[in-house]
Amino acid sequence: MDFPHMIKIRQSFPDLSLPDLAGEINKVLALSDLNKNIKPGMTVGITAGSRGINNITLILSEVASHIRSLGGRPVLIAAMGSHGGGYPAGQAKLLDSLGITEDSTGAEIICSSETVIIGRGFFGDIYLNRRALEFDALVVVNRIKPHTSFHGDFESGLLKMLAVGLGGPDGAASLHGCHPSMLSRAVAEAGMTVLNSCPVILGLAILEDANEQTRKIVAIKPAEIFEAEKILMSESRQYLPGLPTAVLDILVVDQIGKNFSGTGIDTNVIGRLRIQGSPEPDSPDIKRIIVLDVAPEAHGNAYGIGLADFTTERLSGKFDRKSVYINALTSTFIQRAMMPMTLPDDREAIRAALRSLGGTEPRDARIIRIHNTLHLSDMLVTKNVFEEISGSPLIQATGPLQEITFSPEGNLLPF
Repeated sequence: MDFPHMIKIRQSFPDLSLPDLAGEINKVLALSDLNKNIKPGMTVGITAGSRGINNITLILSEVASHIRSLGGRPVLIAAMGSHGGGYPAGQAKLLDSLGITEDSTGAEIICSSETVIIGRGFFGDIYLNRRALEFDALVVVNRIKPHTSFHGDFESGLLKMLAVGLGGPDGAASLHGCHPSMLSRAVAEAGMTVLNSCPVILGLAILEDANEQTRKIVAIKPAEIFEAEKILMSESRQYLPGLPTAVLDILVVDQIGKNFSGTGIDTNVIGRLRIQGSPEPDSPDIKRIIVLDVAPEAHGNAYGIGLADFTTERLSGKFDRKSVYINALTSTFIQRAMMPMTLPDDREAIRAALRSLGGTEPRDARIIRIHNTLHLSDMLVTKNVFEEISGSPLIQATGPLQEITFSPEGNLLPF
């Protein structure tokens, strides 16, 4: 079988990053009136999540430093629902992989999955990490970004950090007991219940641009979080990156992992949900998806592999069933944990995908290869795709048309 030739391109997105992030954080915190809420000797908790948020170590470090300057004792609390396997050692390992350590942030880190029931929502019980109740004050830090499993006014943000992050595995499981169409409402209801049960003194919202650079830092008073988050969620949709075309025969994804997306592979990028009872997005329209490997930072958690059609033995050999199954059972989206057709190597996976297209000749297939669904600047595209998108000022060829090349083991070479 002859594989089509491909061209390396760069897709440019506007650079909207903050030129002086540390300075901006300190300015925002100085204007937030934290000095009115933090007194010397107080223990102040700071949420530390499991998402791959750019500059998160710097952000947490600056928050901790500001708290110390007011005489408080900053303590990071792992707030990640069922991530990290749902147990303290796994949480600590995950935070460490993100660069969040006591040395890098200057704050003690607490990892715990022990929860208490603090209320009842329309979906079930509302849980809270017991350790969060020990703090004199709490600062909630999280990125606001569209979710990969549901949509609404409240997706990934401050209220979700409260509802699911501080709700632990029990809280995550309880929320996911409702239909996906109701998850945004569940996040809002549970998040507000936790907000009113904890000594929350500030929400610190992070927005990123399409290059995953910090676009904005917003300090929000507790009473204003509900309305402010809706506005910031709408703004964050403007910055979502995507593929340069909406119709493909094959998308090749080098790596999957929760460090790239909560679903391992961003559903907003690939146009697939695979959630029973939820309609699939109309766009993008991708006939076949191949996932070649799981990122080292994911520690074998290839949750989301069920969104692909083909994978490799390289990935399946690293597949951590325990962490993947916990995610799938907690979310109830079990199809996302199902292993697709597994081929010996990259060459055979691509060969199988091309063969499965039926009437489309391999040389005519529309293919894009990306590193992962988070980093969408550099990619390889087939000639026919390049001819379609080359007129865009955002697209630039950075290499010649060339054959798809493989290592002696049958794996694609890095690009």
